[in-house]
Amino acid sequence: MQSCSSAPSSLNYYLLHSTDSVPLTQNSVQRTLVLDKITLPEYLKHKGLVYQTSDTSLHISTAHLWAEPMDEGLSKVLSSALADKQILLQRGDQLSDEEATHITLHIDDFISTYKGDVVFSGQYTVSSVQKGTSIHSFKFKAPIENDGFSSSIQAMRNTIAQLAQHLSQTF
Repeated sequence: MQSCSSAPSSLNYYLLHSTDSVPLTQNSVQRTLVLDKITLPEYLKHKGLVYQTSDTSLHISTAHLWAEPMDEGLSKVLSSALADKQILLQRGDQLSDEEATHITLHIDDFISTYKGDVVFSGQYTVSSVQKGTSIHSFKFKAPIENDGFSSSIQAMRNTIAQLAQHLSQTF
């Protein structure tokens, strides 16, 4: 009788944000933006990294996992990208200033695709006492330079930087 044995697969954990980013100091802040909420599609609420394998199919990895929830990683990368533009991003539960400019972010897609790029799309709502409320749609793409999840994550960071640029011009 022959038995089947398989070695346990190793798990790989990934951070969306970079640990090298430098936080903004209060002295360098020109504007403050309060992030009230991020809404994600169901497929991004899993721990596994997601890859679009065809026009209609997704693969959610069981061996390549996010080290933190997607919304946390996304807000950290967005915060860092906005800091480069002297914009301080604070969470809504940290600052309840009614006079501040507030944003909610609704993500439709944030995925590495079989076409060799990352697609990041959705809408954001900006509201402030001074300017009222405005809704903005976005769709950004970034090429994946090499094979592997690390390259995909770098491309994801690039699309978030594109969103930060768009945001900095909006409010």
